[in-house]
Amino acid sequence: MIKYNSKELIIALLIAFIIILGSFNFFLYSTCFHGSLIRKYSDNPSHLEIDRNVTRYITGLGSELNVDFNEDEKSHMADVKRLIMFEEFLFIALLIWFFILAYKRKINYSHLKKAALIVILIAVFSLISLLFFDRFFELFHLVFFPMGNWQFSSNSLMIQVYQQSFFQEFFVMVIVVAFIFSLLLFLLIKIIEKNKISHQQ
Repeated sequence: MIKYNSKELIIALLIAFIIILGSFNFFLYSTCFHGSLIRKYSDNPSHLEIDRNVTRYITGLGSELNVDFNEDEKSHMADVKRLIMFEEFLFIALLIWFFILAYKRKINYSHLKKAALIVILIAVFSLISLLFFDRFFELFHLVFFPMGNWQFSSNSLMIQVYQQSFFQEFFVMVIVVAFIFSLLLFLLIKIIEKNKISHQQ
């Protein structure tokens, strides 16, 4: 049985968030992955170039959004960029914190195992939420974009490029990769601990 105290839980949550945000950033910067999703729902080749421009813009690699979006769409993209910039700052801050703790030898196998279990539980509940993805998608935007500039008509360029199915599959891949990584991490630590016990006997 795994027991938690507040200090260990904080460190485990730190590692868990690094795993999830790391998975998110991997797919965020993967224009190849974006392209595969866009080609799945659109046969317009210009949408791939639009996605590359959008990705460069929201990740801070480009200062200008060179896409023929209308003013509302550009306003929403500016809000998305601010959210992504905050996420990247948080991810880097957590990584620095992790390496400081690792350097000071404050992180052990128990922390990693607990972090893996936390991610596994989050992944299971997240995948269950797919049954209500429409509602989840709406609540996400209501929380992070309360200004309300995130709803567009079905014939808008943004909706044509980024259909809701795009975000659903993106969400699934982020969670699945985080889940697989955490499961493998948990099993690896169990094997290491088992070998340690056998060597002590």
